[in-house]
Amino acid sequence: MDIVIGAALIIVLMLCLGFGWGDIAVLGMGVVGIFIVLIGCFFAVCPVMLAFSKRTTAVFVRFSEERRFPCAVYRIGDREVLNIFPCEMVMRGKLYVPEREIRLLYCRLNRSAIDSNALLTMVLGSVIFIPSAVFAAVKMVEVFAEMTANL
Repeated sequence: MDIVIGAALIIVLMLCLGFGWGDIAVLGMGVVGIFIVLIGCFFAVCPVMLAFSKRTTAVFVRFSEERRFPCAVYRIGDREVLNIFPCEMVMRGKLYVPEREIRLLYCRLNRSAIDSNALLTMVLGSVIFIPSAVFAAVKMVEVFAEMTANL
C-alpha cells in the first residue's frame, strides 16, 4: 500500500512540474526494467551458489518465523539450517513432513539449505530472468540513448 501511495505522489508531483503522461510511462517502464535487471542479477548468482553446494541428507524440523516469510528449518547433522527461500504455502503439508529424511543441497557460501522447491525456483528463475534482464538492460540503454540524442 505504501508503494502505491508513493507512486501516486510521484505521479502528481511530476504532473505539477509539467511532465507529460509519456514521460511518466517511460519512468514507470524504467523502474520495471531496473527491477527485472536486479532480479536477473540475483538469479545470475544462483548458479554460483549451486556450484558451491554439496548434496547431503537432512530432516525437516519446523518452520522458522525469524524472517518476513516463514521458511523451512532442516537438521543437518547436529545443526539447524534455514532454507534459502520461503516455504511453499499451498502444498505445505505434503512437501514438509516432520522427521522425514530428504536429500538436499547445503550451500556453504551462506550456510543455507536448498531443497527441491528452492532448486526448481533457482533453475527456472535463472532460465527466465537472466535473458530477460539482459534484454531489459539493452532496451533501457537504447531508450536512454534515443532520449539523450533528441535533447
